[in-house]
Order: sequence, then C-alpha cells, then structure tokens
Amino acid sequence: MCGRYTLTSSDERRLGSRFRISLDETGDEGLGRYNVAPTQEVLMVKVDPEAGSGREAVLARWGLVPFWAKDLKTGYRMINARAEGLLESRAYAPLVRKQANRCLILADGFYEWMKAENPRSPKQPVRFTVDDGEPFAFAGLVTSREWEGEKLTTCTIITTEANDEVARVHNRMPVILPDPEVEAAWLSGELDPGEAVSLCRPLDPARITAKLANPALNKVGGTKEGPEFLEA
Repeated sequence: MCGRYTLTSSDERRLGSRFRISLDETGDEGLGRYNVAPTQEVLMVKVDPEAGSGREAVLARWGLVPFWAKDLKTGYRMINARAEGLLESRAYAPLVRKQANRCLILADGFYEWMKAENPRSPKQPVRFTVDDGEPFAFAGLVTSREWEGEKLTTCTIITTEANDEVARVHNRMPVILPDPEVEAAWLSGELDPGEAVSLCRPLDPARITAKLANPALNKVGGTKEGPEFLEA
C-alpha cells in the first residue's frame, strides 16, 4: 500500500516545467510536504477533455469518495486501489475507462514502515525516492461529486506488487509511472482500459533508493513538517 508520501519541493517553476502544468490556481498548496497523509489535500494533474484546455493542476482530497458513498469515511478505505483488480471494481472500473478520471499524483518520495525487533519499540519509517530524489508521478484516479452543496474532488493512488527494493520492507508499492511519455499515455484518451492498466506495474528497482526516516512520521499533525522528518 501507500499511506504516506512526500512532495518536498516548493519550486513551482520546476514542477510546472516537469509536468507541463501551471500552478497559478493552486499556488504553493500541496508543496513543501514531508508527511502527506490520507484525507489531506494533495496536488494532482488531470486532463479535462470537454474543456479542451490540456493539463490542469488540481487539489484533491486523498481518499476516493465514490458517487454512491454516503459518508466521507469511505475515503479512509479507498486511499489505494490495487492495479490487479481495477477492471473488476465497482468503484474503480468506471473511472479507469474515462480519460477525465485518470490523474497523476505528484510526489518525490513515499514511506513504508519496518517492524522493530523489539515489539514494544515503534515501527521504523523508510523513505523511498526515485532517481536521487527527482519528482515523479503516481498513477491515480480522481472523481468529483457534490457534497453538502459544494464540489468535492477526491483521489486514490494505484498500487502494485513491490519490486525487489521495496519488497524488503513491504509487499506492495505505489505505481510510479517511469517517465513523461508513460505519464502522457496514462492521461491519454487513446488507451482502452486494459492498455491503461497495463501501465500500472512496478518501477525498475535500480532507480529506487531506500533510507531510514524520522520516527516522528509515525504521527500525523502536532509536529510541524520539515526536512528533519527525512533524517533517522
């Protein structure tokens, strides 16, 4: 699974160039994050085929709330979507089929936790980065609906089996799209659902680096986020 991640960069120009977006609407919201957690707003990229305006940067609540859900708590159970079951899922299959519901969720690292040898000790967070800390995109799904009279946009991160590097800590990992061409394909309206799902596979382990992180990450909130979260 993927239950916590980072987008530590606050460089709007760099991210805008890398993902071919303008951050004028979102500004620095979602940037400079060291402990992104479910139900928080995250920065993502989507295409609106009807508007014909190309890519747009959007803030979305992490934890998908489908149109039939009667409670926002549903989102807690839908922060991740398993790639292997996307096309059979009542919630996810309709989203995979539509270009407008596929998205890129921007990040530059993600966390998993190792169990301590002493069961009384806290779990040890491990941060995984790609290409020495370069920004990347998770494959995601997004949907919007009305909630209490306002528009609610929510998203989920697609996961797959872990590659050899991540498997030392956890048996699942987020789908990290390997390059801008595959990101563009995921957002494209030219792929059928099966072709889109075929993009959701483990990243080459040679590109991933693992490093112990600060156990302060075990809690969400209460401690101001900063670079110290990345140090064991």
